[in-house]
Amino acid sequence: MPTFALYSRATAGPQPILDSVIAFLLENRCRVVLHRNICCESLDLQRFDSHFDLQQLGAVDFMVSIGGDGSFIDAANLVGDLGIPLVGINTGRIGFLSAIKKDNFEACIRMLLDKQYTLESRSLLHIEGSEPLSLDTHFVVNDVTVRATDSDSINAVTVSAGGRHVNTYWADGLIVATPTGSTAYSMSCGGPILHPQTDVVVLTPVASHSLNVRPLVIPAGQTLEIAVDGRGGKYSLCVDTQRVILDDSVRLFITKETFNIRTVLFDDADFYATIREKLLWGLDKRND
Repeated sequence: MPTFALYSRATAGPQPILDSVIAFLLENRCRVVLHRNICCESLDLQRFDSHFDLQQLGAVDFMVSIGGDGSFIDAANLVGDLGIPLVGINTGRIGFLSAIKKDNFEACIRMLLDKQYTLESRSLLHIEGSEPLSLDTHFVVNDVTVRATDSDSINAVTVSAGGRHVNTYWADGLIVATPTGSTAYSMSCGGPILHPQTDVVVLTPVASHSLNVRPLVIPAGQTLEIAVDGRGGKYSLCVDTQRVILDDSVRLFITKETFNIRTVLFDDADFYATIREKLLWGLDKRND
């Protein structure tokens, strides 16, 4: 009997897709575990184990996030280094990570039960500071971003890689993205799309004050050191969905994480098909 752990950012209110997913899993004799923040009124929560300490649950076959890519990243933070395969049901908009559509989740779950999938390993980054950082987790699924606080503007972000000076970015901020995160904030700022199996990171400036500066792809094994010189003496650090305010005196150190996460790749899908679909590549309105 396979065990599915379910996570959703939504904490209350009607969630028809959640009800449908749970009902389908129970019909197929699966064990269902709910995250503690799920309190949908239509569910009889007493039927489920909801303490959701993955370390104590024993064998969990799949972690399922219901929502957008933000929910998927939250689910990855819950899994950590346990190696539980992650799969997302997309109820958001684009959803590069949450690959299952609401209208075909039943077929995808059947593929999971029939083992018609492969597991894809995705590399992570690890972040530390010259002073302790108030973060729940220190591994990075998507990206690390340094930006100005609400009332200030960043003057300079100095980056070194492997002990060598890379650049001093005069910009509104800087993104350090994993291959997984290359289709998120980095892409919206002009960064390249990276295949998830590449062992690299991309440095993408946010609104560079110099037209000569472009995103830079570097090997993932190099230690990055980042120093910020902000006008107000503070800057904002965003690590995936976490955000803290730091003094300019705090330097950041980014390395490759010692473990990866595992995501489900269905047999009828691949990365290239995903970006063609999500970014509408190859479509021509003149052919409609």
